Amino acid sequence: MHIFIMHSSFIFKKGFFITTKNNKEIKIPINKVLFKKISKDAFDQLFSISNISQVSSPILAMPDIHPGFGVPIGTVFASLKENAIISSEAVGYDINCGIRIVKTNLFLKDFTKEQLKDLASSLKKLPLGLSNNGLKITEKDYKQILTEGINWAVSKKYCLKKDLNYIYNKGYFKGASPAYVSKDALKRGKSQLGTLGQGNHFIDLLVVDKIFNKDVSKQFNLKKDQLVIMIHSGSRGLGHQIASDYFKKFKFKNPLSRATLDSKEGSSYYKAMLAAANFAFVNRAVLTYFVNLKFNDFFNKKIKFDLLYDLSHNLASLEKHNNKEYLVTRKGSTRVFLPEDLPSKNPFKKTGSPIILPGSMLDNTYILVPDKGVRETFCSVAHGSGRSLSRKEAKEKISFKDLKLFMEKNNVILENVSENLAREEQPSAYKSSNEVVKSMVASKMVKKVLTLKPVIVLIG
Repeated sequence: MHIFIMHSSFIFKKGFFITTKNNKEIKIPINKVLFKKISKDAFDQLFSISNISQVSSPILAMPDIHPGFGVPIGTVFASLKENAIISSEAVGYDINCGIRIVKTNLFLKDFTKEQLKDLASSLKKLPLGLSNNGLKITEKDYKQILTEGINWAVSKKYCLKKDLNYIYNKGYFKGASPAYVSKDALKRGKSQLGTLGQGNHFIDLLVVDKIFNKDVSKQFNLKKDQLVIMIHSGSRGLGHQIASDYFKKFKFKNPLSRATLDSKEGSSYYKAMLAAANFAFVNRAVLTYFVNLKFNDFFNKKIKFDLLYDLSHNLASLEKHNNKEYLVTRKGSTRVFLPEDLPSKNPFKKTGSPIILPGSMLDNTYILVPDKGVRETFCSVAHGSGRSLSRKEAKEKISFKDLKLFMEKNNVILENVSENLAREEQPSAYKSSNEVVKSMVASKMVKKVLTLKPVIVLIG
């Protein structure tokens, strides 16, 4: 039975599928192709949010929606600040899981096929997967990272001061406090700074492929066949343990374990979550530093790395929308800024903040900019393509040997730590990034700038 029949209460209007439950509007910016593929579990999780009285209307799901823990991945909901609720389940276990694009001064023509393979082998020596071989830091460093975020990385020369303008929230959340982080969480995170992690985390080398908007591409300083690096990672064991700790502390309520933001438990989680978010910003910066060193060693000269943007996926943040202050929770969704919402000296004042939407190992990755329709989504967009197969289903569909051959036939070099994980992340495990983007274009949430084509894929 198609989901269309099961959920006939939805109507399609201006690029959104819309229905009402418990007097709250539920909106999904999605086309018919992807709407039919939403699982019953994801719908059930989405609808359950409407049972929480403090949650405001509308409740949103992105076109990459799929079941998660507590709420679907690709969910956005808000509650007014004076009555706000916060949930470690709804934020997710990888706090400030995020993605960044780094531009290089290299082009595809600069490499032979053998050089690309050698470069991939060199990059495989980075701390991928569940590595504890991160940057050695002192207790003082650790405290500063959790409270100061990317400012610590700037002071230690792991990134440039100008990079602050190219990171969401300038890479730092005020109000973060390690005092509300458990000893177990602190212990897990300390040895993991600058490590990738497992799951869907990756380091990809891609080239600029199709350019849709020449003016914006030029402003972003991106050209056809230019090599860029995409890094997807988060707060590692630190964030995971914080989520686990507070899940146990919050009183369980159906559908989510949660607390009010002004309660002792809710306030403590919020400060711990921000500390993990600060750590994640630094983690991606240090990872970038390590990748740059590998490039410099490989070419025996300094290769230019220039940050395009670093954005966040899993967070709850206090924001103003429609002249009201909300706590907006995004799980597998990205906050964006229209040009008019940015200060005059912001580097993206003319374009709006860049949006990075990764595809599968073989699919297009998109660089986008926001359109006026994001006003209807608490200025939120999809964070990726979304899984179409469970990890078990994906693994059963292909052997590692066949996956490796399939990637080679498509001119993509795959390097990995775990063969099983590579199979779980295989291309058919994900929805089409083209369809996800098409959905958001139709609802006037985004405008296309360009696509990126994968050349090297490194996963945990």
